[in-house]
Amino acid sequence: MSAYLACGVVGKTLDAAERALLERLRPGGVVLFARNVGDREQLRALTAELGALPSRPYVGIDLEGGRVNRLQPLIGPLPSAAAAARAGLAAVRALAEAAGAACTHFGIGVDFAPVLDVARPDGWLGGEARCLGATADDVRIGGAAYLDGLESLGVAGCLKHYPGLGSGTVDSHLELPLLDEGAEAESSVFHALMSPGRAVMVAHALAPSLGEAAAPASLSGAVVGRLRRRVCGPVIADDLEMGALSEFGSIPERAAAALMAGCDQVLVCNAMDARAEVVAHVETSARRDPALAASLRASRERVASYGRGERAAMGWEKVLELAERARSLAGGGA
Repeated sequence: MSAYLACGVVGKTLDAAERALLERLRPGGVVLFARNVGDREQLRALTAELGALPSRPYVGIDLEGGRVNRLQPLIGPLPSAAAAARAGLAAVRALAEAAGAACTHFGIGVDFAPVLDVARPDGWLGGEARCLGATADDVRIGGAAYLDGLESLGVAGCLKHYPGLGSGTVDSHLELPLLDEGAEAESSVFHALMSPGRAVMVAHALAPSLGEAAAPASLSGAVVGRLRRRVCGPVIADDLEMGALSEFGSIPERAAAALMAGCDQVLVCNAMDARAEVVAHVETSARRDPALAASLRASRERVASYGRGERAAMGWEKVLELAERARSLAGGGA
């Protein structure tokens, strides 16, 4: 079982070839994007089919609110994390409950949220309105409210992007950010909110203040090792296709490096041809490296229950009601 792989799928349905591939690869997670979302019946059918694959992968989605809302065609816009935070903790929890209700209705067990990066005046991520505050304390308090709301509906959260992209001035989808000396203080937000049921997503960013100046955090044993010493759920490397990793080998090589650094799982979201290549390369590497093989066995245990808990039944009218409440409490802000 390739529990270390969380991957995307091509479209709104699985054809026979893709289903056979997923049955052979046995991923630990499948991540949905806008290309996978049609109407309500289609999406529920797709998530049911994915969840019934032999490896029983969790089904996850990015549903932060604001510009990161893969379900907008079905549930409408949601306020951004920044807008909800400005309106207060009730609005933050309402945003999380709206996201959790939608996930529950559609059979999605993981929301890759909340963003725990601290907004900085010159930071790229803060400019995207995706942060819950401009201080570590504000983000910690807002993050706790979001997680409480999400988990109250049985949906697992994912703390991202460790150790905090707040000081990065470039988009890691395109370039490799360099984090300043504040990275250690800002990582404390993640430490405060970790628990066995919550994953932590590691960023592709250089964090020299954390003991690693040569490799991005996601590929660094020094940075990932800080997480391994704490109690948390699966440690997930951000999408391996991102431009921040362009100088660090092929996608399969990046996957092996992240797993050797201590990550439990890697994301391959859009490079469909790379899914099988990643598994082949990692399996070959594990046969040659007993330490990697042992690490993968331990990772399988950490991934096994993530995002697969019991979720509350959720009718469609309630989903729409909670989405409207989130918009109302945030004042319709983006």
